[in-house]
Amino acid sequence: MRLIFITILLNCYFLSAQNKELSNDTISKIKLINKIDSTSINASTNVKIDTIVNLDENVSTFKLKSKNDIFKQDSLIAEAKKKKIFRYRKIEMDTVLVRNYKIFDHKGVETFIDSSLTIEKEYKFNYLRKDYFEILPLPNVGQGFNKMGYDFTKEKISPQLGAIGRNSGYIETEDVQYYEVPTPFSELFFKTTYNQGQLIDALISVNTSPNLNLTFAHKGLRSLGNYVNSKTNATNLRFTTQYKNHNERYQLNAHIVSQKLTSEENGGIDSLSVYFFEKAIEDLDYDGYLDRSRLVTNLNAKSSVQGKRYYVNQSYKILPSYIDTTNYNLKIGHKIIYETKNHLFSQNKTNDYLGQSLIFDSNGVEVSSQIQDVHKLRSIEQNFSLAYDTGILGVIDFTLKLNNWDYFKINNQEEEISFEEIQGLKINQQTLVSGWKKSIFGYNLNFEIQKTLKKDFGSSLVNLDLNKKLGDYISLFSGLSYRTESPNFNFFLFRSSYSDYNWYKNDWLMQKTSSFHTKISHSKWGELFFQLQELDDYLFFQDITLNDNINKTFNIMPSQSQSKIRYFKTRFVQNLNFWKFGLINTIQYQDVNFKKSESNFSSLNLPKWITRSTLVLESFVFKNALFLQSGITFQYFSKYYADQYHPVLGEFVSQNHTQIGDFPRIDLFLNAKIQNTRLFLKYEHINSDRTGYNYYSSPFVPYRDGSIRFGLVWNMFQ
Repeated sequence: MRLIFITILLNCYFLSAQNKELSNDTISKIKLINKIDSTSINASTNVKIDTIVNLDENVSTFKLKSKNDIFKQDSLIAEAKKKKIFRYRKIEMDTVLVRNYKIFDHKGVETFIDSSLTIEKEYKFNYLRKDYFEILPLPNVGQGFNKMGYDFTKEKISPQLGAIGRNSGYIETEDVQYYEVPTPFSELFFKTTYNQGQLIDALISVNTSPNLNLTFAHKGLRSLGNYVNSKTNATNLRFTTQYKNHNERYQLNAHIVSQKLTSEENGGIDSLSVYFFEKAIEDLDYDGYLDRSRLVTNLNAKSSVQGKRYYVNQSYKILPSYIDTTNYNLKIGHKIIYETKNHLFSQNKTNDYLGQSLIFDSNGVEVSSQIQDVHKLRSIEQNFSLAYDTGILGVIDFTLKLNNWDYFKINNQEEEISFEEIQGLKINQQTLVSGWKKSIFGYNLNFEIQKTLKKDFGSSLVNLDLNKKLGDYISLFSGLSYRTESPNFNFFLFRSSYSDYNWYKNDWLMQKTSSFHTKISHSKWGELFFQLQELDDYLFFQDITLNDNINKTFNIMPSQSQSKIRYFKTRFVQNLNFWKFGLINTIQYQDVNFKKSESNFSSLNLPKWITRSTLVLESFVFKNALFLQSGITFQYFSKYYADQYHPVLGEFVSQNHTQIGDFPRIDLFLNAKIQNTRLFLKYEHINSDRTGYNYYSSPFVPYRDGSIRFGLVWNMFQ
C-alpha cells in the first residue's frame, strides 16, 4: 500500500509539471483516445466493434471496426479544422495515442505500451511475465523452473557465474526496457502467491523533456509456499534513463539494477513422504497429507542470488549523408557494463543428504556447523563500435569487446576448511564482432560474426537471419548459426563446505552448437516452426548417486558428453475463431538422438510431446464498458527423465532414474478489462484431486496443487 501511494503521488506531481502546455480540452481528448486506442480486441478473433468518436463539433466522425482500424484512422485526427497543438519531438499532434508511449529494448527495437486483453496476456500474467509453455515451475513462486525445451542459440556465449537454476527472475541486461512517453505513465502489476504473501511490480515513467526519460520500477515477491522450508523472497529495483538530443545525433541509454532472489531449500520430499503424497487418500483413506506442511523434506537450507549492475550505452552520428544532409550514415558508440553477482548457500546444520562436510574444529575433528558458501563474480565489459550505412551495400558495423572477469570463493565459516590452493580465477578477453544488414529481393538479411582473440575462455559465433513478407498473410523467418562457447565458472572452479562439490578443471572443450530454424506464419492458418540443433561436447551436471541411495543422498559431478547430440523440435500454433469463441492450440514435438557413452547415460532429456489448448469466450458487456474473457486451458507433457535441482550449485542436474510427466493440468480463468485496468482470476490445476497425486516439477519435487489466484495490471496514462 505504501508503494501504491508513493506511485500515485509521483504521478500527480509529474502530471502537474509536464502538462502545463495542455489545455483542459486537449487533456480530455488524450484520455478519450487512450480509452479507444487500448480497446481490447483480440487480433486472433474476428470480433468487430462499431465505435463512433466525436472529438468536438468541428472534427470528422470516423468508424472503427477493428483494432487495426484504430491505427489507420490516426491521420484523420490530424485533419481537424481546429487544432490544439501539442509539441512532442518535432511532432505536432492534437491528441496523444497509446502507441506514442514507446518501449525500446537493449537493441533499440521499438514497441508500444499495449493495454489490451488477449489470450497472450493471459499466458504472460505470471512471475516472469513471459509464456511458460516450455518451462515447468517449481511448487512455490520464485523457486525456479525446470526446462522442457531448449533453444541453445539464445544462450550467452561468454562465461557466466552459474547457478542457472536460481537465476529465474533475475533481470539481465537484455530484459531491461527503456521508455519514451508524452505524459507520465505508470503501471501496477499485482498477483497473489501461495499460502501467504504477494507479488507486485510497480513502474513509473516520465519524460522531463521531450528528449529525456526517467523510469523507476520495483518488483517484490514474498511467498510462504505450501511445503516445509520453501519460502521465497525477491526484490528487483531498477532505474532507467534514455536521452536524445534535439536532432537525435547523440543517444544515451543507461540503467542501474539492484536485485536479490532468496529461497529456502528443502531438497524435495523424502521417500516416505513421496508415498504419502501419492497414496494418502487411496491407500490410507485419510487426506491429512493434503496439508503439505505435514510432509517431511530432505533439507533445511537457504540460497540466494544477488547482484548490482551499472550500464551505460551511448552513440553519436558523425558523418552526414551526401544525398540528404539531415541524415547521418556513420555512427560511433561506446558501451560499458559493470556487474557484481553473488551466489550464497547457507545451512545451519549439515546432514547426510548432501554428503560429508569439510568443517573441522581446532583438533581436526569434523563437526556440524553453520555453512556459508559464497561465490562471487565481478565483471566489466566495454564495447567500442562503429556502424556505417553504405546505402546500396547495406549497414556494416564493427565492435571491439573487452571483458574482465574476477571469480572467487569466500569462506565465511569460523571453523577451518581444508581447500586446495586455488580459490579464484581472473580472466581478461578480447572479442571482435562484425555485422551486416541488407534488404535483398524483399528479404531482410542480418549477418553477424564474432571471435575471441584468446583461446582460453574463448568463444565464436556465425549467425545468419532472413525474414520476408510473402503477400498479405504469410511471413517467413529463417536462420542459421554456429557457435562455440566456454562453460560457466561453476564448471571450472567450485568450492563447497561439502567434500563432494570441490573441483578445479581447466581442460574443458568448448561446447559447439550448430542450428537451423524456420518459422512460417499465416495470419489465418497459424504458425509452424522447425528447429534442428546439433551439439558437440555438450556440458552438463550429471547425477552420480548410487541406485540404492536415490532420494537419500544427492551426488553430482560436472561432465561433458562424448558424442554428438541431435535435437529436433517442431511446434504448431493455431487460432480458430467462431462468433465470440476462440480455440488456441499449441503442440510441440521433440526428439533427441545421440550415441550413448559407455556409461549408457543420457545427458539431454526432454519430453516427446508438449501440448496446450485454450477455449476462450470474449465479449463486451454493459454497453461496451466492460470486456470479459473466460475460458479453460488444458496442458500436458509426456513422461521423461526431468532434470533434478541441486541446491548447493543452484543448477539443474541430468538424471536417468526417475521419470515425471504424463499428467494433465487444467486451469479455469475469468478476466476482465475496464478502461486501462485488466483483472485476472484463475483456478489453477483444478483437476489436481481428480487425476491422482502423481504430478511433479522435478524428481521428488511436487508440482503445484489446485489453488485460486487473482491479480491485476493497471496502466495509468496521465
